[in-house]
Amino acid sequence: MKEALSPWFMPSLFFVLALIALLFLGLLFWRLRRKRKFDVAKITLADIDLMTGHEFEEYLYVLLTALDYETFLTKKSRDFGADLLFYDTYEQKTVVQAKRLADPLGLTAVQEVFAAKAYYEADKALIITTAPSLTESCRKLASAAKVTVIEREQLEDLIKNFKRGREELARNQMEAPYEQVTYRGEDSLEELGSSKGLIQAGEFYYRGG
Repeated sequence: MKEALSPWFMPSLFFVLALIALLFLGLLFWRLRRKRKFDVAKITLADIDLMTGHEFEEYLYVLLTALDYETFLTKKSRDFGADLLFYDTYEQKTVVQAKRLADPLGLTAVQEVFAAKAYYEADKALIITTAPSLTESCRKLASAAKVTVIEREQLEDLIKNFKRGREELARNQMEAPYEQVTYRGEDSLEELGSSKGLIQAGEFYYRGG
């Protein structure tokens, strides 16, 4: 006579089978998603919010090319601060950094794309981001470095113009000049001074003769 199954065996077997089924469905979903093609003419900002950083870069490549710009993607392993590069209406070389963010855009993006402008010997530098805003320091540095930033609200308008066939308006948004912001570089300097020949900063000092 066959031995009866222990009372814990059936629930454990059910758990294992359920886990295998979930893994299979997950793999199937991943494979289907990998094979899907996304029509840029139908994509919304809400869709972009679900993209990875690389997907956002690829989306922008297709969008810019569709706007009749000669566009290039940079190599992912060594992009030197730029994700894309395109030539605008006036044949000006423009480096682009794509930032898919939910938080305000910070200084780093400006620093990187400014360096990329020098590396690629570009005429202009541009950041396209889903960030809702810029930090104050980011806005000031972008103005000083003459870096244009297309932030979330502007990106949404650009997408709408493209989808409605208003390509010239979309290109005007892409080629808008950088925002000029009033700032004083001196405000970022710290004057420590010296007294009676003593020079000191933090734990370091020098006493002159």
